Amino acid sequence: MASPILDNAPIPTLTKSVTEESILQFESCGILDRQNIHNNHELAAQRLGTSYTLASGRMSITFASEALRRFFGPEVFNHSGSVNLKFLRPVKDGDTITVSGSVIQQDPVDSGTQVTVMVQCQNQNGDTTAVGQGSAIVP
Repeated sequence: MASPILDNAPIPTLTKSVTEESILQFESCGILDRQNIHNNHELAAQRLGTSYTLASGRMSITFASEALRRFFGPEVFNHSGSVNLKFLRPVKDGDTITVSGSVIQQDPVDSGTQVTVMVQCQNQNGDTTAVGQGSAIVP
């Protein structure tokens, strides 16, 4: 991000398709030996009353992080970036999640400017699945 960031500047939107295969692949990276609502249909039905497994919130965090990394640039976001989301609705197989957001605050800090972005994730129906903030220090 070479040029100054404007207040209310939108981040580029990022759209991701969620499939059962991508959910299982994602879960296999973190939970190798434990059955849960993200990788076992019977447990999801028993605990949640659903007929499907759910994507973990960490998938949405990964999507939001990718969008912010594209906005700030990898050198900035990988060294000073963070994201914090509140999960509002389940994400499941067949959903398409779009991450969007815009700059809401800029504060001077010792090493540059801390830029804060409001972030939201929406499914293909326009339902908000997660909201939160991300930030990075731009030198």
